Amino acid sequence: MSDGDIERMLLEARRLVETAVDRHRTEGRLLTALEPDEGTETAERVVGSAARSLAVALSGHHDEGTARLVAALGRAAARGVDVRLLARTEVLGNRLLLERLDKYAPAVEVRLTGAPLQDAVLADGLAGVVWSRTAGPSREAVLMRSPAVLRNLRTLFTASWHGSAPLSDHRRLSERTRSDVARRILLALSSGRTDEVAARELGMSVRTYRRNVAEITRELGANSRFQAGARAVELGLLSSAALERPARAAG
Repeated sequence: MSDGDIERMLLEARRLVETAVDRHRTEGRLLTALEPDEGTETAERVVGSAARSLAVALSGHHDEGTARLVAALGRAAARGVDVRLLARTEVLGNRLLLERLDKYAPAVEVRLTGAPLQDAVLADGLAGVVWSRTAGPSREAVLMRSPAVLRNLRTLFTASWHGSAPLSDHRRLSERTRSDVARRILLALSSGRTDEVAARELGMSVRTYRRNVAEITRELGANSRFQAGARAVELGLLSSAALERPARAAG
């Protein structure tokens, strides 16, 4: 599934959330609009009700409510629930959140993605809480029990999950591999440039360029230069569009 497909599904999910306030009167118990201060508490109850699995997406709004949610996820994982948490790569700069994940939710499987996310908590395919994209404490949230809506949201989550990489992989990356020079090297690899041309454009010798390529490829856990590009996308070092442009140009 491409970034475009995921974005279209995300827009549909947002549309469902942002129109739920108008629809909940006719949908009855399937869609219930929540007051701004009810979202976190309701999400904690949904997490507590999970018996088999939890799929949680965090778009980047990290506050005290997020801290409470992380603790609830940790308790769910401790009692045997399969908990998957998908967050934006920006959390790497949030030391407090990372410390809370390590301390309160060590059994939660965490992956990071550079793609846009809709804040959501989905439990067992039976209930979910989804927040609007508006930032701030007054964000609207909706409690969902509609099987069709939950199924669509779970499909979106699964697509984003498979296009992401474990938090542990991100933490292993050195500052060098995250640098602008490394990104330019990865772009050169994806463009099909020869080593000689790429090295000249980057202002380094061919020997230095090849050494950098080998080190970056090894750190990404890739077995080939092509695989290094794919791993760079998973880790948010490159966008998939950056890899597609050279392919279109070659075509």
